[in-house]
This record gives sequence, C-alpha cells and structure tokens, in this order.
Amino acid sequence: MYQHLNEVVAGDDLLMALLNRIEHFPRQNILFAGVQYLMLRDGGGRLAEFYPNLTDEPRPVSDVDELFKEFVMANAAELVAIGRTRYTQTNECRRCVALLPAVWATGATRFHLVDLGTSAGLNLLLDQYAYRWGDVTWGGHSSVELTTESRGVTVEPGEIDVISRTGIDLHPVDPGDPEHRRWLEALIWPEHHERGERLRAALSMAATTEMDVLAGDALTLLGPTLDALPEGEPAVVIHSFFLNQLDRPSRRRVGGLLAESRERRPTFRVSLEALDIDNPVATLSIDSGQGLEDIGQAQPHGEWLELYARP
Repeated sequence: MYQHLNEVVAGDDLLMALLNRIEHFPRQNILFAGVQYLMLRDGGGRLAEFYPNLTDEPRPVSDVDELFKEFVMANAAELVAIGRTRYTQTNECRRCVALLPAVWATGATRFHLVDLGTSAGLNLLLDQYAYRWGDVTWGGHSSVELTTESRGVTVEPGEIDVISRTGIDLHPVDPGDPEHRRWLEALIWPEHHERGERLRAALSMAATTEMDVLAGDALTLLGPTLDALPEGEPAVVIHSFFLNQLDRPSRRRVGGLLAESRERRPTFRVSLEALDIDNPVATLSIDSGQGLEDIGQAQPHGEWLELYARP
C-alpha cells in the first residue's frame, strides 16, 4: 500500500505541497502514520476499506487514489500538526531476538539495564519475553513470544538478573497512554498484522513493569544515569537504531561515556545498528571493555538473526 501511496503523493502537486510542510523525517512515514492515526482515532470511512489492518477484506489499492487525497486534504491542518509534534519512534520488540543473545555474549549476568532511544521501553523487557530461535527456546510463559529464523552459530541461552530498567529518549512514549499507544500502532505498515499484535501485547506488559524513563538527550543524561547507580554494580547499555540519529562525533561520545563509566563499575554495551544506507542489514556488536566486537547481524525488525563463530 505505501509503495502505491508514495506514487500517488509524488504525482499530485497538492499532496506534495502538504508533504513538504511535514517538519519531521522521514516525511512520508510521518504522513502515512498520521493518516492511520486519525483513522484509528476517528474511523476512516471509505478510506479504511483499503487498509488490511482496518478491514478483513481490503479493496484493491489501485482504487484508493482519490479517497486518499480527499482524506489528506480534509485533514491537512491536523496532519501538518502531527508532522510538527510526532516522530518515527518505531519500537519493534522483536529486535530483542538479537539484543538478548548479545547480552549473554557480554558475560554480564546481574546488572542494571539502560536503553538509549528507548521510545516506549519495550526493549527494556528483553528478559520478560518468550523466545524461539529456530529449534532453540528460552523464557517461560509470556504474552509475547518472539520468533526468528536462526542462521549461523546456534544461540546458547543463559540466565540474567535485571536489577533495574532505565530508558532515555528525547520524546519518551508512555505505554499506558492511549494516545501514545495509538501513535506507535499507526507507525506500523498496514499489512504487518503480526507486528501490530506483538506491539499491543508488549505495550500492555511495559505499562505494568517498573522502569524509569528519562526525557532528554542521551549524551547529556547517560553519564549521570550510570553515576547514580549503586556503586560498583554492573550496567548493560543497549541501543538499537539509535546511532543513525547522531553525527559522528556524537557517536564517538557514546563510547567515551561508557569508557568513563568503566572506571567506576563494570559497564557493557550491546549495539544493533544499521549505519550503511546501502546495506539494510543491522550489525550486532558488543563491548565488554575491549572495544566494539561484531558478533552477528540481523534483519532490522528481527525476522532473522545470524550469529558469527567467535574465536
């Protein structure tokens, strides 16, 4: 649907003019999510008949052009406002199929967990989900089961004890707020039914899990957050699709802050990032104090995980 709607917008002067009024990037994602957000809130009338997540028998997308334009232009002011106040804060908890094995690979077993660019904090629950990597399973009963195709080296589960959970985000999402939940759901593309179901279940878990979520710049808050932890107790800092929002000096600063923390406590880093725009695969890396080491790669939404053989 979005591939087709991109063509519709690109071919219409009025829609392009409105798109260019969307402040935040990527503009198309914000616009399309804004449309879904309004439909989820108010109902989309005839336009909803084309969305696979809003109807059981969607009409052919080739017939959507005029209805989509009518809906957008009728709601132009609110869509522009959404584009000024909302961000693409996709919180895909299935990325934990890569993050959790990487945490095990650090050797940390009992620690404080910190997530940079946390959105609604779903990755802070990585020890609360049930998992399946091919034939390998881990975790007990959970309302969220994360399943992925396992490639490369077989995952070797371990056990961890998360002492506390802290997320940092410029614009945190409250998993218990209906408006915030609706926005995260609107960011999911219409055909991705499984992602929608997984998001709703994970948000319900997050809303009842104790965690601290701090609003602000991670480069400003990370140091004080780690310093405030009980003296000597280990910390694991995770981030996924966070570094691409920073310039190169800021990316290096993250590593510097963690190095400073290691002077006071064991501090581990787990990174799942895709910084090469020509390669959509995300690189999975860890740093236990000897520098970042690539240990695998994953599909950005966790559809598959490939772990490398390590010496």
